[in-house]
Amino acid sequence: MTVRLPPELDSRVAERARAEGISAEAYVERVIREATAEAPRKGLPLPVWPGRALSDLRREDLYDDVH
Repeated sequence: MTVRLPPELDSRVAERARAEGISAEAYVERVIREATAEAPRKGLPLPVWPGRALSDLRREDLYDDVH
């Protein structure tokens, strides 16, 4: 695949690659690999109420907007 970059972007890529001591192609490849890598999905932990099963919970137990 060939990608044509505008001159200002090409010079920034070349500058960053030089700063890391690698070729512009290697720099772009690394950036693309990092950007497209599967990020681990971190979900929020489920709430724990000792002595109660999650199936026993009601909306009133979770939200303060219910009177």
